[in-house]
Amino acid sequence: MKVTIKPVLIQDADFFVEMMQNKEYKKYYLDRLLLKTKKQAEEYIRGVQRESEKGKVFCFTIYFGKQKAGILNLYKINNKDRRSTIGYGVAHEFWGKGIATKAVKLGLEFLKKRGLHTVEATADPKNEASCKVLEKTGFEKVGTAKDYYYDGNKYVDRVLYWKIL
Repeated sequence: MKVTIKPVLIQDADFFVEMMQNKEYKKYYLDRLLLKTKKQAEEYIRGVQRESEKGKVFCFTIYFGKQKAGILNLYKINNKDRRSTIGYGVAHEFWGKGIATKAVKLGLEFLKKRGLHTVEATADPKNEASCKVLEKTGFEKVGTAKDYYYDGNKYVDRVLYWKIL
């Protein structure tokens, strides 16, 4: 089946909450970024839609065929230095199907068309599948940043990746 990305819609709120509240999914995602309620998801979607109009953030729903399968975020867009950050998550039931790899490639194409030059990404050091996605899509591992994020009253490490488009 084909993987596509479409700009998020308010109707995606229920899907995002269901995906992000899966216990396997939650293992690798920052708690502060997990959408916990429909209202919270709707507010998040409205916010990224506003920022998208300004060209600062782009958020997409990932589709596997006609099924919603995940989320793709392009954020920290810096037009002066022509760089961005990419993040993604795939619903647990779709893990291992190559969906994240294809979605990241689509996100990179989108950024390149916008004239960006470099992209960074981070992954949980324990999330080997996410690290493989980044390596398969041409990212180079920069190293592990200790205490990169403060999340849920603790600091967490992240593996840093970098790619020149």
